[in-house]
Parts: sequence; C-alpha cells; structure tokens
Amino acid sequence: MAGGLFTATAAVVFGTIVTIGRSEALRDVPVSVLLAIRFAAAALLLALILVAVRQSLRPARGEWWRLLLLGAVGYGVEAAFFFLALSRGTAATVTLLFYTYPVWVAVLSAVLGMGRPGLLVGGALTAAVVGAGVVVASSGGLDITTLGILFALASSLTISFFLIGLETLVRRTTPLVSSMWIAGAAAAGQGAVALTSGERLPAWPGEAVPILAIGALTTVAFSLLFLGVRRLGAVRTSIISSLEPVAAAVLALIFLGEALRPGVLVGGLLILGGAIAASLARGVPQPEAGP
Repeated sequence: MAGGLFTATAAVVFGTIVTIGRSEALRDVPVSVLLAIRFAAAALLLALILVAVRQSLRPARGEWWRLLLLGAVGYGVEAAFFFLALSRGTAATVTLLFYTYPVWVAVLSAVLGMGRPGLLVGGALTAAVVGAGVVVASSGGLDITTLGILFALASSLTISFFLIGLETLVRRTTPLVSSMWIAGAAAAGQGAVALTSGERLPAWPGEAVPILAIGALTTVAFSLLFLGVRRLGAVRTSIISSLEPVAAAVLALIFLGEALRPGVLVGGLLILGGAIAASLARGVPQPEAGP
C-alpha cells in the first residue's frame, strides 16, 4: 500500500501544479521559460536536500546517462508537448487525451515483454481511464485544433515511454537522486530552447514567484512518483496517477472558484476504486536502490 499512497500523494501535488499553471499570472509566460525555471528550481532544491542529509549527488554507476536521457528527452519534452497542446485547445480536451497514457503504458509493457495486466489490474485500468474521461468531459468545453490533438497525444505517449524507462533503466539510483538528475536534464533541455528562441524572462514577482512555487512542488511530486514506480511498476503507477484530474478539479473549486460538477464525483469514485485495486494487486518486486 505504501507505493499506492506515494503515487496518490504525487497525483495531488501534480494537480496543484496544474492549478497554479492555469492561473492568470502565468498565462503569458513562454512555455520553454516556465519549464526551464520550474525544473531548475526543483533540481536545485533536491540538491540542497541531498547535501543537508549528507547523501551523494551521484547516481549509481552506469545510470547517469539514462537519467539525463529521461529528463531531457523524456519528461522535459512531455511537459513541453502538454503546454503546447494547452495553447491550441481547452484544458478539458487536452487532459482527456493526455489521460489515455495508462492504456499506452499497459500496451508498451506487454509489447516489451514486461507482462500483461492481470484481471485485477485490467479492471483497475478500465475504471481509471473511464473515470478520468468522465471527470474531464464533465467540465465541458471540449474543443481543440488538429495540431493540439497531435501535441496532446505526443505528450501522452512520451510520458508512457518515460515511466517504462524509469522502471526498466533506473534500478539502483535512489528516488531523490533520480529526481534531481531528471529535473536538471529537463531544465537544461528547455533552457536551451528558450535561449535559442530568444524568449523573455518572467516578470518579478508576479510571474516568477508562481513558477518557483511550481518548482518546489515538482520536487515533492517527482520524489513521490519515482518511489511509486520503484514499488509498483509503471502500469500500476500510471493507473493511480489518474487521480490527478480529480485533485485538480477539487483544487480549482477551492482556489479558482470553478464549479465542481457531478461528473467529477462519479469519475473520481471510479478512479479511486481503480487506484485502490491497483495498489492491492500483486506486482513484481523491484530491487532496492543502492547506497
């Protein structure tokens, strides 16, 4: 159950990040600049935490290049695709397309020989995907351009490969160190894009402070998500992560004054049931991280 709790908490934190990202304060910030600062702040905070607890910043031997690849080409690109989709369609439509990724993770897991979901996990997967669809569709405003659809699906596929890669390629590096390296690589990749395109820096404090807050939350979300993948594997982690749109909807009610529609409650119950089932389902234990 610990892995399920880690992942569910990460989903709530990611939902908070989405809520802040949708605020008026960040509407005009260039995507590459927002992401570069977000990931740089997260990497720096993680490094400070590791130094404070006297842990090495170095990943396990042979895994540093995998972490750089997962950060720069995996999570950084996925986040860029997601924000590019948001600029070409409503948040509801983009989120609906993005949350097809638990299906992609299950398909990729089967194709790559990592095993097919059992009956309980398959049922949890169905409940989570249907629930996410109900939550998002109930918000209304389903509208998106063709390019927006492509960006949203590209984001969904990229996060699927990221989770599979995190499970299979990073086995001995601790979650905190993994989070720092992936965040740093994502920051470098997005920073390079921002510099080459000549984007402006965010205004202080109106734009910069919310971005730094997102960076701090990313520190928590990454660490918990990676702990979840280590304990549950990519498939079950992706199912439980479907709690994110529910968390975002509740937080939007509290902080943005948006209405909480009945579909959110129905879909939320489906996702919650799927998350509990995925947490209880038996999985293949992963090796513990090295020192």
